[in-house]
Amino acid sequence: MIKRLSLSLAATLFLAAGSLPGKHAAALPIPPEIPKTATVEIVLLNAPGINDAGSNWEIAYEFRIATEAALWQVWKERQLGTVSAARVGELIKEGGVKKILVFPENRKILFQIPLSPEIQERLRNQPRDLVEISPGKVSPEAIKLSREQEMRSQVFLFHPIISVYDAKLKKTIMIQYPQAWGFASHLQARFQIKVDIHDDGSYSVNTSLPTKAR
Repeated sequence: MIKRLSLSLAATLFLAAGSLPGKHAAALPIPPEIPKTATVEIVLLNAPGINDAGSNWEIAYEFRIATEAALWQVWKERQLGTVSAARVGELIKEGGVKKILVFPENRKILFQIPLSPEIQERLRNQPRDLVEISPGKVSPEAIKLSREQEMRSQVFLFHPIISVYDAKLKKTIMIQYPQAWGFASHLQARFQIKVDIHDDGSYSVNTSLPTKAR
């Protein structure tokens, strides 16, 4: 079972989804075929002991969905210091897997997550043309429309805990890398995370967002 993650991450997830206060990005056209499955691929590119028989990795995850409005509310609560311990969004699936790294085919993990008819309907109702709000004078109508769109705009939340035991380093590297993927920007619901562990045990993680290293 994946351990609980603090909602203090929610603002990071909200910003990662590309929704900043007071600004909406233009949405892509919603395709006629809504995906029935979300796919998350996690790839281990390299590690010092990747070819050692004793090296392995384990991934536990939660895959959730939330509206932009829910993430926006968490962002506001964070500014006030009143964020609760409750989790954001609706849990779609949780699970995990463990693989031995000496086999090259085990260095790529594919999670295929079924999306229920109810989730598909939420994606189908995604706003097609988001209103753009810029700093300055904003009409009450634009604000009302923006709030309505936030209630319908869907964001996938992925909470992975990646644990890599490197037999050469004789240590376990723990990586928590929560992601938020807005459906309007990922209409096929296909996502990828790449992990690279360096000789000193530090690591870098890359997605469609800029690379982050630690």
